[in-house]
Amino acid sequence: MAFRTQSLAAIAAGALVLILSGCGAGALDPSASDSVTSAPTPVETTAGSTDAPVDPAAAPASCDTVLTEAENQRLAAEGHALEDDPFLLGPVMERMAAEGALVCVWSKPNSDVSVWYARLDVGDQGETWLAELQADGWLEDTHQGDGSYQAPADYDANYQPSVMLDSGVLHFASYNALLREVAELQ
Repeated sequence: MAFRTQSLAAIAAGALVLILSGCGAGALDPSASDSVTSAPTPVETTAGSTDAPVDPAAAPASCDTVLTEAENQRLAAEGHALEDDPFLLGPVMERMAAEGALVCVWSKPNSDVSVWYARLDVGDQGETWLAELQADGWLEDTHQGDGSYQAPADYDANYQPSVMLDSGVLHFASYNALLREVAELQ
């Protein structure tokens, strides 16, 4: 068991080194704004490029960077891997994807356990989104007290997702605690 834990830690550390060194990171293809994005599209550069390094905080969100480092490590340690062609969790996530959201789904192989997240820049339409969700039975989660809204109990048989609107961005998570692990919401 200790060997497996050490192996997973070594793999996670190696992936972190690649991401931080830029070998595993890429910019999103701006022409793909109308499609579901599950992974960044690499941008080709030439040997003599004089572009200044990109500040990671200013870079577009990607499935590799949208969660906190601790949550990425936890998902990796539990065996979750990013899905290339994910199943979307219900009509709200489907609508967000149709409107160009970043969609990320991490699943355990040979299992039905998944973690869903979507991020959509809604700008000044955020309050309209929340009003529509409330009309569909979503309720403000007063227990959390963070301004998040929780889906009605019949939204999905196994999951009761939550959304949060922050600075013109709508965040969707398969469970409320995941919202506290979104890097942008820290």
